Amino acid sequence: MTPTVWADVRCPWCWMGHRSLAAALERRDRREPVVRASYLLDPHGEGHPGRTVREVALASWGMDEDGWRAMRDRVETAGRAFGLRIRMDGVPAIDSRPAHRLLKLAQARGVDPEHAWDLAFSALLEHNRDLGDPEVLRDLAVEMGLTAEDTDPLWSSTAFAAEVDADHRAAVEAGVRAVPTFAVGDRTLSGARSVDELVELLRVGAEEVGR
Repeated sequence: MTPTVWADVRCPWCWMGHRSLAAALERRDRREPVVRASYLLDPHGEGHPGRTVREVALASWGMDEDGWRAMRDRVETAGRAFGLRIRMDGVPAIDSRPAHRLLKLAQARGVDPEHAWDLAFSALLEHNRDLGDPEVLRDLAVEMGLTAEDTDPLWSSTAFAAEVDADHRAAVEAGVRAVPTFAVGDRTLSGARSVDELVELLRVGAEEVGR
């Protein structure tokens, strides 16, 4: 029974969950393969080119400066507990679909998904790189071990778009409403869970298939 985690690269809690899952997998005697599935927090959005999440939150979400600072501080403090440096003020307000397509391409080319996702999270949330920009995604692909030319199908076709949409659709059908969501069989956990909680989820899932 293969564990699945749904996540969006836009989501700082997903980066925390990603790191927590990596630690949980390291703690187990056997390292299960994990399906890393795409989830789109805004499946119909096109992002806000040239704007940050902060700017969009203040202009469109009904959030004032005090509310933004409280949310930012909560996220950044939580991230530090996972060893992460998250810089919310500068995060670009992107459509994450192109980044998800790159992650699918990287996996198809044999790049370790755990490594690829970590690079994508770091690029956006720590270094505030615009993952809606094709040139930035080409550079990120090189950091993943691909070539810039490997990304050409992402711009000349709809390559890997169907796979991203299928992941999101499967999440909706499974009742996923927030990310990260971790699933093993019929058991699910949502949010940036502790290592202990994820170890227990993996243990119970393994027992259910007789490992």
